[in-house]
Amino acid sequence: LFCKDGLNSLSEVVFPPPVFESEHKQKQLETLQKTEYAQPAIGAFSTGLYKILQQAGLKANFVAGHSFGELTALWSAGVFSEEDYLFLVKARGKAMSTSPEVDAGGMLAVKGNITQVTELIKDFPQVAIANCNSPNQVVLAGKKAEITKVQNVLQAQGFSCFLLGVSAAFHTPLVSHAQKPFAQAIAQVNFQPARIPVYSNVTGKLYPHEPASMQK
Repeated sequence: LFCKDGLNSLSEVVFPPPVFESEHKQKQLETLQKTEYAQPAIGAFSTGLYKILQQAGLKANFVAGHSFGELTALWSAGVFSEEDYLFLVKARGKAMSTSPEVDAGGMLAVKGNITQVTELIKDFPQVAIANCNSPNQVVLAGKKAEITKVQNVLQAQGFSCFLLGVSAAFHTPLVSHAQKPFAQAIAQVNFQPARIPVYSNVTGKLYPHEPASMQK
């Protein structure tokens, strides 16, 4: 499937041939971090790990997934087949990808009081809070230049910051171009009633039982 779309085999990207120059290693890492490869790689790893846990006796009473992980949660609940899951994983990564000359943004993890961080970034309207991971850890997202500016300000104020190795500012309007093509991909997939409860990472509530309502 990857070769048909002009992409390299996923196994070649996840497990590239050994190189010895740091610049070559960095290039391999940058390729893996491209969303068209990173998301299918996460999907393959997630299904494999879940199956290993099942073989070890894990039986989930309910499932939930964050962002991309919501697809995995739906698959693990039997909402769609493994084939359809892998189709959606690939379609999502492809839909979010951009050409190299486009600034798709970046993401910055910040450790510290969220209220203080929220106040400090008011001077950066192009930077948004993408994730609230805990009372003391938040992820910011926006254009790369703006992320660099806000990083400098936060570090000067004593906050611990870590630039994430991602290819875009996920959970922001900078990836809104993915909505239409991914919706078209979803329309091609058969949804089934969930075998166990699935909680939405948008509302925190249960997914509806009817397959037609899930697709919305």
